[in-house]
Amino acid sequence: MATLDDVFVVDAVTHTYNQTEENYRVPRYAEQVANVGAALEAKMPDGYQRTREAFLGDWPVENTENALFRESQTDFAVMHPQSITVFEDGLTAESKARAFFERNPTRTAAFASIDAIGLDDPQADLTRQVEAFDPHGVKVYPSYWEPDGTHHEFKMNDPEDAFPLWQHAVDLGLDVVAVHKAFPFATAPMESYKVGDVEEAANSFPELTFEIVHGGLTFAEETGWQIARHPNVYVNLELTLTELVTTPTSFVDSLQQLLYAGGKQAVDKIIWGTGAPHFHPQLLLERFWNYDFPEMESFSGPFQLTEDDKRKILGENFAEAHGFDLDELEAGTADDQYSDVEMADDPWSTTDFEVVE
Repeated sequence: MATLDDVFVVDAVTHTYNQTEENYRVPRYAEQVANVGAALEAKMPDGYQRTREAFLGDWPVENTENALFRESQTDFAVMHPQSITVFEDGLTAESKARAFFERNPTRTAAFASIDAIGLDDPQADLTRQVEAFDPHGVKVYPSYWEPDGTHHEFKMNDPEDAFPLWQHAVDLGLDVVAVHKAFPFATAPMESYKVGDVEEAANSFPELTFEIVHGGLTFAEETGWQIARHPNVYVNLELTLTELVTTPTSFVDSLQQLLYAGGKQAVDKIIWGTGAPHFHPQLLLERFWNYDFPEMESFSGPFQLTEDDKRKILGENFAEAHGFDLDELEAGTADDQYSDVEMADDPWSTTDFEVVE
């Protein structure tokens, strides 16, 4: 098997969280969201676990770029600002995301994020973000909250709230709409985290790629039928990949369900995303690259995941879905500030995260 050194790796979801109590906008829900990540962090292997205080802090932009480009074999990343409205800054502030773009111009592609329900004019805010930092896509969430904790659902096929926003995205020249699915926040109703509302949006706006983030964590079979049937629907494995560390057989089952409907061709619809530094990107990369997957069953017959399939998932599928030329991205990183950096041996050693001893 070739090594990861021979693979151009694109992480399609990265963040710079602020999980401090001072950032809680709706404390009873924000605390629940933060604690889910902290609980998963406690299941990471020795050396990869950060202290609870470090994990629930305000992460500098440098922590994300160092974890990605100094401590892992990730070559390129998409930084997602967030509009999770139980946090004052959405959990990843737009200002921090913009700083990441500016500090790493050869290594990142910009994304916008919109509160599609709470803003008086979400289309105007999307225009503002496009003019400010030229994102190529936008991230949305299925749940939004008022400061008093009142919850609102957002559906991808809503004719009043969603469809005008997708048309505006097309008009602005955006290529991708990424939507958080499968993993519910706190006690929010599960209905809007299902994937059924994606297909009407995908059918109605073929100019856009729709990316289901956390795909396969739940509703894996339904998600698999979506990517098999709709050429502009893809799945991002952020958070789902943690199963490779905590319960590898569960990850195999999730991937099996994602690929069952479309078979071997559905491999082309799976995109790598770690949420780094929510979890250490190198740990997930090594687990995935070295995992010996069993024969996969599908509607059209069994098949084997090959090294070429893994290459597709780690970068090639991103380029196809997001409209980039992978060779051009690789050429752009050939002589930048990270090109001669030797990868650090120890996780979190180039960040200010404190590690559990």
